[in-house]
Amino acid sequence: MKPLVSIIVPLYNCERYIGKCINSLLRQSYGHIEIIVVNDGSTDGSDKILQQLVSRDARIRYICQSNHGVAHARNTALKMAVGEYILFVDADDYVDTDYVKGMVDCAERNHSDLVISGFTMEAENGRKIKILSTDKYERFQNEVWAYRLSACCGRMYRKAFWDRYHLKFIQEQNARAEDVPIVLFANAMARNIAVVPKAEYHYVQRTGSAMHNKGKKVPFLFPYKAFKIMYKKVMESGPYNSRMFWDMGILKFLAQFEFVIYRNADHREKKRFQTYICKLLKEDIVALCQEWKELKHDIVLPISHKIAISLFVLRIECKYYKEKTRSKYADNNNHCLL
Repeated sequence: MKPLVSIIVPLYNCERYIGKCINSLLRQSYGHIEIIVVNDGSTDGSDKILQQLVSRDARIRYICQSNHGVAHARNTALKMAVGEYILFVDADDYVDTDYVKGMVDCAERNHSDLVISGFTMEAENGRKIKILSTDKYERFQNEVWAYRLSACCGRMYRKAFWDRYHLKFIQEQNARAEDVPIVLFANAMARNIAVVPKAEYHYVQRTGSAMHNKGKKVPFLFPYKAFKIMYKKVMESGPYNSRMFWDMGILKFLAQFEFVIYRNADHREKKRFQTYICKLLKEDIVALCQEWKELKHDIVLPISHKIAISLFVLRIECKYYKEKTRSKYADNNNHCLL
């Protein structure tokens, strides 16, 4: 019998997009699916649209809850999911007809805990902005594609893997990219990772979205708690896959916050972020930075990503050695006073 796939769709005020999203799932060539939609306190017409869709197809499981945030909505759906595989699709995105089939075929063929696909970034009017298709994945040799695409969408997880590590999303007030720590954990720990070299997930760039209003200050914060839990969890057991590529992924994520998401952050928050990094990574900073210097010439990443990571490494090294010198100076002064 074909494995059941649980498709999780968190929903909040997406009346303009949710119909297209759900219909793209109902039209899948792979029909053995359950679609779990969690309405996280929408105040627009999303509920009415979902009620109509539910009446047409029994594969949709629809839950309404008060507003708690996307992480909480995904966790609610995960508790209900009974499929062998889990897929996440955002309510303003949609997928091509063979998307689920391609992911399942790849997972079954490779006995994968995790399958990664590419995505098509497009405007609301359907204009293609960027197509990013995955290349090959080779454990220890070429794991870069696991870190090029760092969102829980565009990935399929074996539910047994999810349950084995008791994974869940962590809701933090105003946190951005709360799903990335789980993505990084899976990159490090999932067995038989495989890729589907197609871009059948359509990531729609919504007009007016806070993340795409580049000139405005936004209240997004780093997912401090989620990242710390993930990092410590991997370090305690050691990554199953390449430590070197995982370290690169850590640096890439931190550099993204430093130079993109935090470009308009105030001085206090920037200082908090840098202090947090030095404290959490203090035992590993030297090795992380050295590995990047050895890896950067051979790894296939956009030049802008390489520059951002290299600048971040330079900055974090300077801060680390500055703090180390300050601490040594303080210790020497204390000894002089004894």
